[in-house]
Amino acid sequence: MSSKEEMMEKYEEQLKELHVGVDAELLDWVIGCVGPANYNDDGRFVAASDADEVKRVYTNFVADELKETDEEKGMAEIAKVLEKMSDINRKYRAVVYYLLAKAYGK
Repeated sequence: MSSKEEMMEKYEEQLKELHVGVDAELLDWVIGCVGPANYNDDGRFVAASDADEVKRVYTNFVADELKETDEEKGMAEIAKVLEKMSDINRKYRAVVYYLLAKAYGK
């Protein structure tokens, strides 16, 4: 993806597919948390079937950004989000993070 606006459009589309309202300010914050991975084909998506990848979502976002110190609780929230997205083959990292942020009251 070449621009932040294009990224936001793609992420908003996926959120709408999930019937989730979009808070532009929160989405902007999440895009910042994802950082350079937004521009990397491999890093832009979460491989939900890869346990190491799911653990990185916990470590790099749930623990670091959302300040969840209970790993079991954090991993359970990630599992709920990934279940909600189970029909989507290519899960955007920013959308996963957005749904987690919403679950944590952001």
